[in-house]
Amino acid sequence: MTISINVSEEPDNRWNERLVTTGFGTIYQSKEIAQHFRNNKQNPIFLQFIDNKGNIVGQILIRDHFRIISGAKGKFIKKFFGKKKICEWAYGPIVFNEYFKNEIYEQFGNFLLKKKYTVSGVENPLSPSGVTSIKNNFNITPWKTFLIDLTQHRDILYQNISKHNGRKNIERSEKRGVIIEEINEHSLEEYCTLGNQSMGKSNNGGISYENLLNYWKINKSLGYSGFLARKDGECIGGLLFSFFCGHIIEGGVVRSKLDLDEHLYSQDLIKWKIITWGNENKMKFYNLAGFNPNPQSKKEEGIQIYKKKWGGLEVDYSLIRK
Repeated sequence: MTISINVSEEPDNRWNERLVTTGFGTIYQSKEIAQHFRNNKQNPIFLQFIDNKGNIVGQILIRDHFRIISGAKGKFIKKFFGKKKICEWAYGPIVFNEYFKNEIYEQFGNFLLKKKYTVSGVENPLSPSGVTSIKNNFNITPWKTFLIDLTQHRDILYQNISKHNGRKNIERSEKRGVIIEEINEHSLEEYCTLGNQSMGKSNNGGISYENLLNYWKINKSLGYSGFLARKDGECIGGLLFSFFCGHIIEGGVVRSKLDLDEHLYSQDLIKWKIITWGNENKMKFYNLAGFNPNPQSKKEEGIQIYKKKWGGLEVDYSLIRK
């Protein structure tokens, strides 16, 4: 074995620089996101994979924490099974040298097994994958996403969208008076309120505005934004996205009952706005954040159809569980 692992609670001073150099970086693997983990009582752990010449050939940021289960069920689990740590990560490992991809994954898998974690991780669809080297010890679920190439001409980007359930919805939304605006710290609270309303939850059981605002501030300098949709001044939809390293990743769809009942198609118009924003700001890809290629429900079938209509390139990656 020619790969060793360096484990640290703090990143080295070139952690983000390597992410930028490869182009595989996301906010979820940045050194800044570690503060968000700490704010939520999770422990960030920075792993570097090093070859026998001392070169860093891969890295990943993970977080571990204890699962909190309240009530009698929690007491039962703690009494008979003890407290078991959960390890989570998103968009990693990042492989800098493809030659070592299988060894990187194998060493990472050994690290996770030694820690006896409950594991929940997501690969980066852009980075080379060595997931086959750990398939015997972990549950590997094939996953897919669509990547929209934002370097194309705006007209081509629009024509790539399905006419009947994509372009027409964008046009309908505009004709019905939906206006799109970029989110700022003030309107982020409206986004948060709408999100809790759509989930039928209050701030005590839903999205915490304070937590979301801290998350916004931590990631803003790296590349984090979002858009709101309004109808006659009323907030009817929203979507957040990161864009570190020119790689847009969406997340956090919120939608009002008015948008749904009156068929205002705010989410379609927001997505088109993100595409044009990305094109104008020289972004590389728009990642539509994944779907199950083997849908297990009507909902998952609908998600796959919805994401496909935007005309992106279908890319494979995996979910890693244990």
